[in-house]
Amino acid sequence: MLNRQSKPRATREANGKKSTTLSDTSASDRMYQEIFRAISEQRLLPGAKLTEEQLAEAFGASRGTTRLVLQALSRDKVVTLEPNRGAFVAKPTPNEAREVFDARKVIEVALAAQVVRCIDAAGIERLREHVRKETCAEELDDRCEELRTSHDFHVLLAELYGNSVLHEMLRDLMARSALITAIYERPHSEVCSHSCHGDLIDLLEHDKTQFANAMLQHLVDLESQLLLVEPKTEHVDLKTLFAPTSKTKKIAR
Repeated sequence: MLNRQSKPRATREANGKKSTTLSDTSASDRMYQEIFRAISEQRLLPGAKLTEEQLAEAFGASRGTTRLVLQALSRDKVVTLEPNRGAFVAKPTPNEAREVFDARKVIEVALAAQVVRCIDAAGIERLREHVRKETCAEELDDRCEELRTSHDFHVLLAELYGNSVLHEMLRDLMARSALITAIYERPHSEVCSHSCHGDLIDLLEHDKTQFANAMLQHLVDLESQLLLVEPKTEHVDLKTLFAPTSKTKKIAR
């Protein structure tokens, strides 16, 4: 589960000097998506070590490309980078998960109350277009893309409100929320994001007074789909996990 925009567009160097763009169509971006998909499908569990050398070999990538992807995953709160230890799948605890959803309720309900005052027809159409993307992701049965588009709906509301600080805060919060959802979501969860978000848009367009309350209920429903039990950590052979099939091309160096 991730710029929230959910999918990384850039990574920042530790000293904050320069950013390196990751193109949507680049090998780096595909590597990012494969690793995140493994996390969202629970083939890589929280706390699993992501050995740079193994990943480079598994994807046919250079160590530099692999390091860039791990930095992007770290920025999006999916991976933690520990000095002298390496990279690990982020391991949010059940309590952290509850705190993230509590923060979402505080921020997003307040945001919802403000969005109703400034939304226009163009904004409504952008939201509906985004829901169409969510529908496509669900139909493709791509959990990584499904999580990304679902969480991006909430980021888009902040963008439409027009506060850049709030937009960045919510984007980072959604990154953590997407990972939490990927890890803790109950099997066979029946929450359908495009349907829920479509209902929210209907309220925003026709009954603004109910929008904030509906957003709160939406977040409560999402949290109720989580099984907040401490996940296990297991050793995973990354070369085996990401071994290319006959249909998968190696990532260019």
